[in-house]
Amino acid sequence: KGGPKGFGKGGFGGGKGYGKGYGGGRGYSSRPQPLPEGFEVNPTTVFTGTVITYYKFQGYGFITPDQKGAIPGDKVFVFWKNINSTDRFPSLLKDAQVQFTVSVVERRGVTTLQAENICNIGGTPIAVQDEVDQKKTFVGGQNLRYTGTLKFFSPKQGFGYIKIDPGFQYDKEGVPEEIRVEQQEMNCGGGNPDTAENLQVEFGIWVTQKGVFKGYNVTLPGGVPLPQAVPEA
Repeated sequence: KGGPKGFGKGGFGGGKGYGKGYGGGRGYSSRPQPLPEGFEVNPTTVFTGTVITYYKFQGYGFITPDQKGAIPGDKVFVFWKNINSTDRFPSLLKDAQVQFTVSVVERRGVTTLQAENICNIGGTPIAVQDEVDQKKTFVGGQNLRYTGTLKFFSPKQGFGYIKIDPGFQYDKEGVPEEIRVEQQEMNCGGGNPDTAENLQVEFGIWVTQKGVFKGYNVTLPGGVPLPQAVPEA
């Protein structure tokens, strides 16, 4: 099953993904808490704490430190780029115990604090995507890879579409010729995905609870990470 072109796992599973950021749509809308005058930050101090909320598709959340009173408001903002993770798409789970440092940043015209170097207590990278993947339903199994053309991917919109190469047979009915791929499945080996058009790719296929077929762990042929976006200066 899986078709004549199906082959073993070739995905570069350790890569990171891309987040939409925050500030628009359903993103972060409340004003950042300003840093009290005279408050000093030691960027080498390691805190431990609990993730009180995290919005995966907006790429941000908040951590409350165990050391009460050490951080103004006992809450610090966390952005996905500062998560030390082996996942394709770095994320945090609510109520997770983590360690982190803090830095002073300017956000929306306000001098405030932001969590940095977020990882598991003890320093190991965050890894939650494997647990999430285990709950997915796959076409042909999680390790089966298909080939096709990434017609486009838009980092701004956070999704793209893949046209599957003809000739595959599937163990599930209704797989369309084109499937959508979300940003968290764009595997760039640790970077952000760039705008792409008419790119040859390989991928898995999974099915949502509503029966929608989508791309999974998309890479270049042979499991090579997708092109990364050039970081902004």
